[in-house]
Amino acid sequence: MVNTKYYRAYVFSSKDNNTLDCKSMIELKYFKKIYITPKGKLILFNDTIYEIMMWDIEKLSVETRILIDWNCTLESVETSDDEKLFVVCTKNEETMETSLYVFSTETGINLASMHTKLVIDRFHLIASQKGERLLFINISKKRYSLLDPYYLKNPIGASKLFENIKDKQIQEPYIIKSDKLFYTIDGKVLIEKLVDNDWVDCLRKKLKDTNSITAPSEMTIDIITKIINEKSYNPSYNNNNEHEGKFLKWSLELKDGSVKLIANKLKTSIKKELDILPSFYPDANNFIVHCEVLENDDFVTITRIGVIIWTSKLSGIKMHYYWNDCNYRLEDFIFEKTAFRNLFKDRKPGRILPASSYETIYRNLDVEFGKEKTHLFKDFLKVNFAEEFYLTCYGKDIMETLIKLKDDKWIRSLGHSCIDNCIQNNNHLMSKISLLSIIFENFKKLSEEHPAFIASTLSKIGFVVPFTNVNPKSTSSHLSSYGKYCHLSKTSYLDILTSILWDCWIRFQKNFEIRFQTFQNNHPDLRELFVKPVIDFYDVGHSTTILAIPLPNFVSYPKHYKFWNELLLPSANPFTHSNRLEVINEEFYRYLNGEALLKFKWNTYGRNYYFAVWAIYTVFLFCFIIAATCYESISQTSLFILLNMSVVLGIWHLLLELRQFIFSPLTYVYSLWNYFGAYILPIITSIIWLQNNFMPKELATFSTLFLEIKFLLYFRAIEFSDYPSYSNDPNDPWNLATKYNAIDPNGTIEDNSSLIEPPTATTNMFMLMGSAIAAVYIMLTGNTDPISYWDLDNNLTLLILALVFSFVASTYLMNLFIGLLTNAITETKTREASLILRAEVLEEIELLYLLPYQRKKENWFPFVVFYECHTVKLREHVMDIQKDKWAGYKKPFISKALNEVLLLPDEQPSLKKLEDDLKELKESIKHMKRNK
Repeated sequence: MVNTKYYRAYVFSSKDNNTLDCKSMIELKYFKKIYITPKGKLILFNDTIYEIMMWDIEKLSVETRILIDWNCTLESVETSDDEKLFVVCTKNEETMETSLYVFSTETGINLASMHTKLVIDRFHLIASQKGERLLFINISKKRYSLLDPYYLKNPIGASKLFENIKDKQIQEPYIIKSDKLFYTIDGKVLIEKLVDNDWVDCLRKKLKDTNSITAPSEMTIDIITKIINEKSYNPSYNNNNEHEGKFLKWSLELKDGSVKLIANKLKTSIKKELDILPSFYPDANNFIVHCEVLENDDFVTITRIGVIIWTSKLSGIKMHYYWNDCNYRLEDFIFEKTAFRNLFKDRKPGRILPASSYETIYRNLDVEFGKEKTHLFKDFLKVNFAEEFYLTCYGKDIMETLIKLKDDKWIRSLGHSCIDNCIQNNNHLMSKISLLSIIFENFKKLSEEHPAFIASTLSKIGFVVPFTNVNPKSTSSHLSSYGKYCHLSKTSYLDILTSILWDCWIRFQKNFEIRFQTFQNNHPDLRELFVKPVIDFYDVGHSTTILAIPLPNFVSYPKHYKFWNELLLPSANPFTHSNRLEVINEEFYRYLNGEALLKFKWNTYGRNYYFAVWAIYTVFLFCFIIAATCYESISQTSLFILLNMSVVLGIWHLLLELRQFIFSPLTYVYSLWNYFGAYILPIITSIIWLQNNFMPKELATFSTLFLEIKFLLYFRAIEFSDYPSYSNDPNDPWNLATKYNAIDPNGTIEDNSSLIEPPTATTNMFMLMGSAIAAVYIMLTGNTDPISYWDLDNNLTLLILALVFSFVASTYLMNLFIGLLTNAITETKTREASLILRAEVLEEIELLYLLPYQRKKENWFPFVVFYECHTVKLREHVMDIQKDKWAGYKKPFISKALNEVLLLPDEQPSLKKLEDDLKELKESIKHMKRNK
């Protein structure tokens, strides 16, 4: 049960048939539409970012995330019986066009889409285990149509499925589930079976559906598995055998050193053929070991080079699948030693067949087939890149194989295919953005081994505009996050209290608005004099445009983890990995997407943890410094507490540093910000102090120095103290003052001094904060008077500190003048450097301070992030790019939607284009002269 007022779901369980107990309550945060599947999954539609999420309410984990296009409204959704396919129906109110999208719930990738002017009242997925079809219905016109959900092309009339329904009229409401139709006629509930046991035969013969059956039935999978697992293939293939399917007849013709595969459409003269004998295998008679037609009219062959499934298309016979786990050259492959029966050994139950053996295919791209010397493997790989079915279902497998083989050319080809599918009519399609997960889920290896490809990809998706509408009165800051990102959680007492207080606040607002409106109506003069000017003064805003950061799962962490493993050695995501690659880092943060992503992370959780860590470190710092400076004026009990707190807090910080070192040793060592001294020395000093009841002054001095340097960019430790009285402290001004010894009549100098010069304010300028700051500025000029009263020869600690200060100060001043005179660090580089530093801070927070379950929060680490950009600033930025002021790897792609939003001027043609046009014009003139 769902409470739409509080966005809360109630889960009930039944102990008996009479009572229901509330098992749990779940905070849904926000949704526009909500659906519940038969298996208890929760489907939420978030209209602020046009995202559909399917949640497992038992585990409180997201099953799939789907993005739809922003120029339409959601009508309804439907899932298959096994909930592996997800169909979304949307409608564009301007064009009155209805769209159907089919998604895989396992990957969230859009498998197919269809746009039509037809009215679609209902749609259902049927026959999921027999030869799946999408049925869509127009009730008013009694139109029933079937489509292959993996292609959504060439609809077939399905009115014959409803022949048994009385009066041939379906009355609302009705339900289609488990391939049965539940409907009512004249108050009677009737059940009709829509899908026969011989469903494929019904499709081919009764409904005349010759479209492909992409999702194989259980029978088809059983046939392929049975063929592969046979111990022998006797009797051997006979040249005269023909294999007849539902609407195709397959045959093989062996002659003249060739093996021709022939597909005839039944009861027609349409025939297609293909020579499938590889050039390195001359024995045509023994090439085919076994063959059989499948239930979906595809043709499976066991050959001497592997298991191949062929399919017949309009363009001819095509290779559909190829399996052979040899992973080397087929010339060296010996069929008798193969283990085909192990091909499907690790196969997981699914809707589609396992991926082809792409590594073997890649290693044999140059193999020629038949007398025409066709490259079937190369053609097959190109088809896998071009056709959406292969790309969406097997794109990740192909990418992993190509990364393993380190082929930059084919990786680029696959990546460009993904991007081309996301860009249609010169605009980005949000419903296709999930395809980019093929690239960014392999971001680590691609960025390390193919950085140019990643840089080129970033240029294509630098400005993704989901919608062309502009908000003229937005009060959001530049690059602030847009939309609501939701994460389901168990309802707590705080949530209940918050909802009660929120109700009170809403009631107060409504009452105030009513009374305020009444007051304005009763006093129109006051409204004109005071109310309207105030409203006009505060009614200000910026024109903003919404942009998307189309990096699917770029900031997401693995959903399945072991708590202690994740706590000690957290898993990285593409975002944290990108911080280790300087080239990719600089390129990524040149785009507004990089800055907007950091701003989202910082505002969502980063600043809270940062200030918390800052506060803890401040406590650690003050504990040690107070103990080191005021140990004589505080009680032993207070000193004991301060030192113990220093040890505890120091160990806590040290453990975090150790975790960071274990996570990435090289990165830690090479970073100048990381060193153990800031924590180890205060801990050692405190422990020695507690054991000996005496402060080791040298260790305490360096400890204080390291503690202050560690967070020098974040805060300054301010210490206040009174002017000290005389003591045994060697830093006491009385001990630094000039001493005069007496000389007796014999000329001997007495050991005990009898006279002493009173110390002045400059004797030890470091005793007070104000004079200490002045001393530092004096020493920056090269004047060493502030430390002239100390005996540096006998004070090694002070000597080291003085040398370090002189070196650092001179180095700093030298670099400062170099920077001012040469202006080496440009504004762009400074911006990128600051963003990279912020990214490193966020990475440290995510990996070291967040608990494993916090890294799984969907509202902190969403699938895709959206943000608002001030239109004026965005236009200036894009205009600079058009004026060739872009310092990145490649000029970013400017979409048609972005041009429409920013009203950009037409880009001037490049010099090369002008030269090409001039050359073409000259050739045209020459051609015209010759014709005369």
